[in-house]
Amino acid sequence: MSVAVATCIDAGRRILAESEEARLLARCRSGDRQAQEALVRRYQDRTYRLAYDLLGNHEDALDASQEALVAMLRSLPSFRGEARFHTWFYRLTVNICLMQRRRLLTRTRILTNLAARELDSPSQFDPESAALGSEIQSAVREHLRQLPPALRAIIVLREIEGFSYDEIAEVLRIPLGTVQSRLSRARSLLRKALLADDRIPSVRPGGEKP
Repeated sequence: MSVAVATCIDAGRRILAESEEARLLARCRSGDRQAQEALVRRYQDRTYRLAYDLLGNHEDALDASQEALVAMLRSLPSFRGEARFHTWFYRLTVNICLMQRRRLLTRTRILTNLAARELDSPSQFDPESAALGSEIQSAVREHLRQLPPALRAIIVLREIEGFSYDEIAEVLRIPLGTVQSRLSRARSLLRKALLADDRIPSVRPGGEKP
């Protein structure tokens, strides 16, 4: 088979695929659930691979790819065909992955700073170190999960979500004094757990506990 013939065949297949996809998109816009499910199946593997390449982590890539597929269905009415659909959708996916990455970096800094404050050693943590941030984040998350639910809720709302004492009291429907006492107790338990965690000293200068 000549190169010219092979090129023509490939072009024909591409045109046919684009025509089939255009019909599928039209059905999706009309609210056809089966068509929407078919569109998701068509792109879910490619979306995950792209997200994984950008984020480098299975769980983060899975979250981002699912968010991208949901956003794709919601945003179909805004797709005007000025670019190929897959180009439009990949741009959407990349933007979602970049936002996800920013959220992850922000959360890592928050957890790293929380550990630094509880250990009274902010100068010993480099928030720009990916390995350090990941190790500390893993330790803090683990020890937060081990706190009693009432204490965990307080410290998460305060230190991670940034709620004020008054807002926490309103959300949890408890007195302001209870918020303060529980937060103090939660910090004390978290500090004790972090000081006993070998992962924390291993990434601090000298490898010594404070």
